[in-house]
Amino acid sequence: MFNKPLSELKIAVIMGGKSAEREVSLRSGLAVTNALTAQSINAIQIDGIDKLLKSDLKSFDAVFNILHGEAGENGELAGFLSSMGIAYTGCNLKGAVLSWDKSIAKTIIQAHGISTPSSQVVTNNNQVQIQGTGPWIVKPTQEGSSVGLFYADNKNELHTCVNKALKLVDSILIEEFIEGSECTVAIVKGQALPVIRIKPSIDLYDYEAKYNSTQTEYFCPSGYSEKLEKAVQQDALNAFNVLHLKGWCRIDFMVDKQDKHWFLEANTTPGMTQTSLVPKAAQAVGWDFNQLVLNILSTAFTEVKND
Repeated sequence: MFNKPLSELKIAVIMGGKSAEREVSLRSGLAVTNALTAQSINAIQIDGIDKLLKSDLKSFDAVFNILHGEAGENGELAGFLSSMGIAYTGCNLKGAVLSWDKSIAKTIIQAHGISTPSSQVVTNNNQVQIQGTGPWIVKPTQEGSSVGLFYADNKNELHTCVNKALKLVDSILIEEFIEGSECTVAIVKGQALPVIRIKPSIDLYDYEAKYNSTQTEYFCPSGYSEKLEKAVQQDALNAFNVLHLKGWCRIDFMVDKQDKHWFLEANTTPGMTQTSLVPKAAQAVGWDFNQLVLNILSTAFTEVKND
């Protein structure tokens, strides 16, 4: 699994950075660092890519990427580390580019027979040509943790939400709203963990509901039928493969009232906080947090990153 005893490993935990998800990334990074340290691994915290570039990279055995948001998930970090020949967790440049932009990911997913809500990408309000009467979800094409997420019930609300979203980012996705329940599948070392069904404290599972609400409920077992559970897990693995992801990720879906599931997005550097979903899924298969972190770290040494 590793190229030397754990006590001899030196791991850079890259976290924080400058994205809208900085605070969550810092919390995730602290949890990961504590888990590595508890297993006698020398874990060094590094805040953002700028500080990573100034560090002695060759002194590390691997980089544990827990940098949420753009720099950690759009391929910038993966491409740099690959060029330096340094082992790291998470997907490579190809997987990052294909998954980071939600519109690109949805196009690839749909081409491989996985259902995803209809959508349109716009950079200004005059481009809105979405069909139907609503409702819709408005979200950035390139952002994570449900940052900048809005719900629009009609055309007037849609244009208002588009204006709000475009004050935060340059490009947004207007997506058909699927009424039903949101769920997610964590994948670690090629294994699809049990499905988690999410019941937010408010109608929209946004940043606030994910990280700051104590009322959001998570169900694992999901409560879905065995047939649906397996179908969602299989499509999560299918999405993982066609998007050329590696190591670990989390794939999000909606399940409608007819039990049809719809791909929403792939998260290549999921949260690892106390309220995060990958640790909850890991618990369901008997992994404590320390074992989960070790399993993720092992993929830096065992999975090829150069394709």
